[in-house]
Amino acid sequence: MRGNGGRELLGETLRERGADVTFVECYQRCAKHYDGAEEAMRWHARGINTLVVTSGEMLQQLWSLIPLWYRENWLLRCRLLVVSERLANHARELGWQDIRIAENADNDALLRALQ
Repeated sequence: MRGNGGRELLGETLRERGADVTFVECYQRCAKHYDGAEEAMRWHARGINTLVVTSGEMLQQLWSLIPLWYRENWLLRCRLLVVSERLANHARELGWQDIRIAENADNDALLRALQ
């Protein structure tokens, strides 16, 4: 089961190992609309300096949401916790430098990585 337009990697890997794979797209991600400048100002004022990102779509939405001034002066200076090397590479391409990769995407691994 996956969201609409989900990645193919797991299915391809299972097929290579002989499995019969059928994808069931059972949910659709819908971006919530925020005022990026207002949110950035609020998060910055509250001292938020670490962000947890678990998908490429989430990373891209965050990047697109935040206006340029806040990107350069706050967002890209935040520590970023991601769940894969693929996401870390994407974040580096966008300009982040302080990136940490959790062991996996479950809550316990994320909490350990935040400590």
